[in-house]
Amino acid sequence: MDFQIRSVHCRVGGIRPTNSHMKKIICITGLDGVGKSTLTDALAQQLPGAQPVNIWDLFESQAPCLPFKSKRDIDDFLCLLTPGSRLLFLAHALKYAVDTALQSDASILVMNAYFYKYFATEKALGAAADLITSLQKNFPRPDVVIQLTLPPSMAAKRKKTFSRYECGLSQKPDNEGFIAFQQKAQQAWEGFDKTGWHFLDARKMPKDLLGEALGIISQNIDIGL
Repeated sequence: MDFQIRSVHCRVGGIRPTNSHMKKIICITGLDGVGKSTLTDALAQQLPGAQPVNIWDLFESQAPCLPFKSKRDIDDFLCLLTPGSRLLFLAHALKYAVDTALQSDASILVMNAYFYKYFATEKALGAAADLITSLQKNFPRPDVVIQLTLPPSMAAKRKKTFSRYECGLSQKPDNEGFIAFQQKAQQAWEGFDKTGWHFLDARKMPKDLLGEALGIISQNIDIGL
């Protein structure tokens, strides 16, 4: 997968680990606020043997040894980090979620956002292209990628609150900051080679998106329905 940002060329698709566990991997991705979690959870309920996978699975486990007690704690911590250290932290969290899911009994993994969303966001925040290239090689290639598309201005209307991270690390996250940063991040998404990807208009009703997603998935992999 070729990734190109502001004339900086790197291999962000490269050679990634094969899915040695023979699980089917479905990725639901897109900008913040487009409905990734809603569709991911719905698919996990509909697909036999499916399990949703989220970058924050470890932190939502409520393990007593974790230093973060709320999403606000994580958000503030992310904003303290430098671009490189933040990217490493996010890759660490995602790698844990993926590794534990691959070790589970699930036959289908439904990735929420996956590295596409976080690495594009981090590129927009100043992460180095060579570090992105190196880290992404540790994640298996999905069998199906579905990107939900929605203008940032419409995504903003769906959100009740805004995090600093999705507003470009702003001290005072708000509607305007969210739209401005998501538009910037959108430019980073344009660098992905999206050959073979599928795109769904996130303005549609959740039940309609679920039906279309199931149709796409059933045409590409055997899901046992």
